[in-house]
Amino acid sequence: MAARMRDALARLERYHAEVATLILARQNPATGLIPASVAITAHGDYRDAWVRDNVYSILAVWGLALAYRRLDDDQGRAYELEHATIKCMRGLLASMIRQANKVELFKNTQELDHSLHAKYNTATGATVVGDREWGHLQIDATSIFLLMLAQMTASGLHIIYTLDEVHFVQNLVFYIERAYRTPDYGIWERGNKINHGQPELNCSSIGIAVAALQAINGINLFGSRGGPLSVIHVLPDEITRNYTTLHSALPRESASKEIDAALLAVISFPAFAVSDPALVERTRTEIIKKLGGKYGCKRFLRDGHQTVLEDSSRLHYEPHELKIFEGVESEWPLFFTYLILEGLFRGDMAQVEHYRDMLDPILVDSNKIPQYSREYHFEHQNAFDESRNRTISFSKTLPPDSMRLVPELYIVPFELIDAERARPGSQERVPNQNVPLVWAQSLYILGNLIYDGLLSVADIDPLNRRLMPYAQRNHLDTVVQLVILAETDELQSKLRMYGLETQTIANCEPITISPPSALRDAFQVLGENQKLKLSGRPKRPMGTLSTCKIYRCQGQLYAFLPHFMDREEFYLVSDNDYLVSLFEQELAFVKNHWFSNGRPTMVVLLTNQMLGGLADHPIASSSPQRLRLNVSNSKRNLLNFMMSLSSSGICNGVRVRVGRLSEMINTACIESLDFLVSSENAEYEDWEGVLRGREQAQVNRAASQLARSVFSTPEPLDSDSTPSRCTLRKFSVAPESPVPSKSPLTKPFFFDEADEREEFRLRDHREDEPSKLLDLAVSPDPKKARSVSPVRGSRTARVPMAPSVDRGLAPSGSAASLTAAGQESGTPAADAVAAQDSNVPSGAATAGQSLDNLSDSRPLLALTLGEPGQIEAAESLLRTSANLYDQVDLLHYLYSCRGLDYIVPGLCKLSILLEEVYVKAMHNKQWSVVRQTAGLLRKSVNSLTSNLSDLLVRQKPVTVGFGPQEFFIDSPKNPKALSDIIYSHCVSDVREAPLIQEVITYLGSFIRGSPQTFEGIMRIRTHFFVIAMREEISRLQGCDEEEAVELLMKLSPFEMKSLLGQVLTARDQVSPSTGLSAAPLSASMRSRRVHLDEEQGALKDDRAVMSANLPNFIQLRVQSGGFQAGNFAKIEMRRDGHDHLIPGIFGRGLNLIFVDPIDGSVIESAHFDTCSSTAESEEFARRIERLETGVIVAVAAMDDFVSSLTESAKAACEAIGSTKIRQALYRDSWCLIGEKGADRKTSVEFHRPAHLGPTEIIERTFDLLSHRTLLLSKAGGDAGAVATPSSSIMPSNGRWLRRRKNDGALNRVPKDFYPKVWKLLSKTQGIGVGKAFLPRDPIISEMTPEEFNFALRIETLFDNIRDPAERQVVVECVVVISRIEERNPEIQLNGGRIEILNIVRSAVNRFWNRWISDQGHESLVTPAAGGPPGPESLIVRSVVEPVGDKGHRAKPIDIDSIQEHGRRLTASTGSGAGAVPPSALHANLENLDTAPAAASAPGLSFEKNERLARRLFFDLPQDGPDGTMFYLATACVRSIFDVHWSA
Repeated sequence: MAARMRDALARLERYHAEVATLILARQNPATGLIPASVAITAHGDYRDAWVRDNVYSILAVWGLALAYRRLDDDQGRAYELEHATIKCMRGLLASMIRQANKVELFKNTQELDHSLHAKYNTATGATVVGDREWGHLQIDATSIFLLMLAQMTASGLHIIYTLDEVHFVQNLVFYIERAYRTPDYGIWERGNKINHGQPELNCSSIGIAVAALQAINGINLFGSRGGPLSVIHVLPDEITRNYTTLHSALPRESASKEIDAALLAVISFPAFAVSDPALVERTRTEIIKKLGGKYGCKRFLRDGHQTVLEDSSRLHYEPHELKIFEGVESEWPLFFTYLILEGLFRGDMAQVEHYRDMLDPILVDSNKIPQYSREYHFEHQNAFDESRNRTISFSKTLPPDSMRLVPELYIVPFELIDAERARPGSQERVPNQNVPLVWAQSLYILGNLIYDGLLSVADIDPLNRRLMPYAQRNHLDTVVQLVILAETDELQSKLRMYGLETQTIANCEPITISPPSALRDAFQVLGENQKLKLSGRPKRPMGTLSTCKIYRCQGQLYAFLPHFMDREEFYLVSDNDYLVSLFEQELAFVKNHWFSNGRPTMVVLLTNQMLGGLADHPIASSSPQRLRLNVSNSKRNLLNFMMSLSSSGICNGVRVRVGRLSEMINTACIESLDFLVSSENAEYEDWEGVLRGREQAQVNRAASQLARSVFSTPEPLDSDSTPSRCTLRKFSVAPESPVPSKSPLTKPFFFDEADEREEFRLRDHREDEPSKLLDLAVSPDPKKARSVSPVRGSRTARVPMAPSVDRGLAPSGSAASLTAAGQESGTPAADAVAAQDSNVPSGAATAGQSLDNLSDSRPLLALTLGEPGQIEAAESLLRTSANLYDQVDLLHYLYSCRGLDYIVPGLCKLSILLEEVYVKAMHNKQWSVVRQTAGLLRKSVNSLTSNLSDLLVRQKPVTVGFGPQEFFIDSPKNPKALSDIIYSHCVSDVREAPLIQEVITYLGSFIRGSPQTFEGIMRIRTHFFVIAMREEISRLQGCDEEEAVELLMKLSPFEMKSLLGQVLTARDQVSPSTGLSAAPLSASMRSRRVHLDEEQGALKDDRAVMSANLPNFIQLRVQSGGFQAGNFAKIEMRRDGHDHLIPGIFGRGLNLIFVDPIDGSVIESAHFDTCSSTAESEEFARRIERLETGVIVAVAAMDDFVSSLTESAKAACEAIGSTKIRQALYRDSWCLIGEKGADRKTSVEFHRPAHLGPTEIIERTFDLLSHRTLLLSKAGGDAGAVATPSSSIMPSNGRWLRRRKNDGALNRVPKDFYPKVWKLLSKTQGIGVGKAFLPRDPIISEMTPEEFNFALRIETLFDNIRDPAERQVVVECVVVISRIEERNPEIQLNGGRIEILNIVRSAVNRFWNRWISDQGHESLVTPAAGGPPGPESLIVRSVVEPVGDKGHRAKPIDIDSIQEHGRRLTASTGSGAGAVPPSALHANLENLDTAPAAASAPGLSFEKNERLARRLFFDLPQDGPDGTMFYLATACVRSIFDVHWSA
């Protein structure tokens, strides 16, 4: 033992001598700072003290002190080294604390000029360069200081002495907590790699910030002797935002750097910031593969720093010169030290030995460096002191002999540049002058201490951060505790009647319930210091993770309501269905990101505003089917959701425990707020009042009174149970008017609802009063006036008709759909439908009176926005109008002429009137009016900036506006700036800006919860998302673009979010991650007979082909428990052995899912409260009646389902296979799995009386593959038997066209697409898209294949393609070219300019001629467009053969129907090319820039039928001998490859 001790001490003495010589000898005795080096080279003066270098340099000193501490050092070495470490850290602290004013500014602004300096004078600690003379903003430098401060404090060092320093450190936390959205200059101090002073979001900075925030949270900077005031607090939501940003971006470093070796510090020592082992491995592999070398790792690709080719006279590079550095970048041994340390921490000794072997030969012997040789010291450090007449010897401080020094980097000599490029890694490199790099030397010594067993990894990681990659919480079952509160005793009693037990705020005593704003106000004092002029935390909203904690202050407990249920100005949370979806999302978020001790506790307050009127207004008996939404009332949905949480304890896989707050305390996470009462201003601040939210209550008092006056009135009935009236809204816009309006091409229809109040200035809405806008004079300018005719029974091109809907889409069988289908006006049926759709007051239109006559007797007042000629008439009408839609239109007109501050005679200020209409419309759920008034009032979503940041930090730039108005947002904005951008660039429709805010908000929530749905999407072009939603509505409803826009505007926030989710997941039909169901039956099943997966596209006769990408089997498992038998309902589904999430909300009554028998997708989930509502029983019966035959239905009863079960509802149950429904009694358990119209003997059913417990679990497996084959055999090849007439001409029934339109609108691309484009561009002169051209140089010289900025340049090029479907075909064309090159290396690109749209047009031409030939019209085929010759066919076959199927040919169709369809298509799209759409929301994106047809062209020539040919071509599947890739490959081989054809 003694021998080993002596040996250990001897080795430590050796390391101590090295540390003293290389590090401590450089430490300034006054400031404690350490210069980066003693070198002064052409690349800079290294004698300054960089924050980052100082922290890394002192790690070896700290590690050596810990090693001495382990051996019970009696020579004072441990004390000396510990205090050298403390002195260095305190020197950095002293330099930064002098810039406290910058910290105060930066935490609020994130401006470059307000950042802390990155380096200081070693001797004085003062700044050395100006704010703009260096890339000072380096988040990683401040973060590494905080990270090691936490680790060193945890190891027992006392670095912080005073509360002033504690407060400053707390403000440093605020300084870095927004790293996820703060572009900085990064670890290499240059931002963008060309070093033009453009900062970027760098993952290396975010990763160190994540580690620092996690490490310092809860650390008491005074150690074991500290109190609550010296504890550092970090809000968990800030950690999570940085954490998720880092994990979503890796292994990419930044927009200009696809990978960076600096990420080694993020995935391993010292940060250990990545918790996913697979992501750690992937990042390490990418670094070694792309940056690794014999002498170390390159920093990043095309890094010219200190290469012999670099022009050292300037700091920046020109874009075209970056390519000259490729292959000869400097290699840094520093990164081998990181890889050695990583192996030591992981216990991977093979990795350790490998990199020690690689590092050893490139280390420099100190004897070769003069200042470190013993001879040099004898010559220069032995001096004669004449005053004392003796020689002073420094022999005791002589450096050790033959120290191994780590150079900064290795360079390729100039004469070896060409050879190195020809054979990478073959040439010998030389070190630069900076030997050693102290930072690298420190890590090398630290690794040696651990390798020699003198130090353990636990010693230098007392916070156990090394365990992060192996301590994922995803597999742990986090239980969310939920406390449900009722606003009043009356509401509590009402909820108890429905079976939901709640508490009131008074019941929670002595625990105080406060709003989230109170917690935000309390944290504003954290870190406040008057001497340093530091405020506390900026006034930012508190996240859900923060409000899921219980807080203690002076023994009093406080619980805070979640922020997402806080009342805000924007209208989103007024939709209860959206609130439910938000609640589900937040529960999942809490489960996935809860890392604190104890369980998360969420306190929810249900208000009268949310749930008022439940008992008074049952659900309407005939509500129309709504898009992706159950027909039940939104208030009941919220109530049922809360009841289901209470009974089942599960919400989308999240375990929830519902109970009383007092029961949750023992298992809750409790955090202290005692810093409030001990703060500087505790004597005069009422912190108890702040924590109770008194200040916020005073601010909101007026708003609360208004809300009470609005929502205390009886809830209006649904529009289906009361007569409603359609109001035709008409506007034209003066050219000089700055105020936007809705497009003049739209003629929407809205439903008014009764809303009786006396408190408002405007008259209450009345259903029995016709619109008085029809009684006024016509527009003075006939050219601007829109058609004055109201809706007719048949549609015309001039007056399109919008289906009648109420907050959703009308079912296919509705009257609106029948009229839209083309019934002629004048028939009794048509007139009846028209009268029903117009909802004319009784007596206004009889059965024999047409709407044309009605409109002629009531002339329309044409109001032109911005033209004040009709102000008096408008004001007069406004005072008397009792129609909500007339009111908002009149207010819009007055606003356009006079502005918001205009006082309407006899009423009040215009802005107040708009607020009144806004509140009324929200209460009545008239969402189009809500969006119109929100646009006029320029309202903004409170969480808009955070949702935008969620997109941006995941490398998804956002654009707003359309066409010339499109604006690119690539960095986070403050709320006012973002609002100004949106309202200034979304000007075609006044409702456009609020809608875009919704889209950004929903996309932000989707990318947080389901980032995989954004795979392949490089940019978020918001208007194209809107267009994709418009197209989806148009497809489902069979309406045109104008009608689809109006239907879109009428959707509730929840419906809008669901539709957007459907668009994102369209290729998968159903997305388990988001829980979005497929289309309603009436919208999807009626439009087609066979529903195949989009990957297949068309109908095929081959059974195996038909099953590709579709499930072959589904298994349903259902169980029911009545009130006395557990009170639950369970429906589970497995597709081909994989669990499939069932969307929906289970509640009392009947719970159902409808499953498509073709593809196994969940078409819809629904719940009907047949216990208390006969109306819902009737709606259930109608729903079953509307089902297509063969649809699979699973039903599970819960609580009681028979009390209000009508006879028709029982018959409906029998229609889906029930034989026991009439035996069911009160609160029995019953479940069923059946099919609509099938033999009852095939159904599976179970019924059990109430006192005998729940049913058994019933199961049934469905063979979907056999069902699909049977359908095809019945079809017999007849297109009409399997498709609707409108899609019969399409090769794939429109499915591939829909997919291409959707993916094109979303800008989605396949994996590794951009590197393929880069490779293509590098071999040609450039790529042309129409008039736009992207040259090879300097793009290829500046950017690397996987660089984010290169991807953005390609997306900008593709922006010139107006048609989304054509854009996707262009993407496929690039893939085809790449395949040809990969599989046919013997042929080469011709190197010219690639006109990619010409290739697509040529491919369409070839397809058209072949298709016409297949129809038996060979004589019309152009000879030049015939099939490929022999060599060409072999090349083309290499592209399409790997698919493995035979493909398909377009179905035989009569030529006359083709020509007729082409004429209809031409008429519907118009003949003019390139017309500017009047509104971005109505923009037709099809690129129809085609040559005019020749007069002598035959009837089926390509030139005359190009529109139809393009439409057919875009509906082809990708692969196979008849797919788009076949034709594209043929066109590519002929046009851009050098292939010599035989005669």
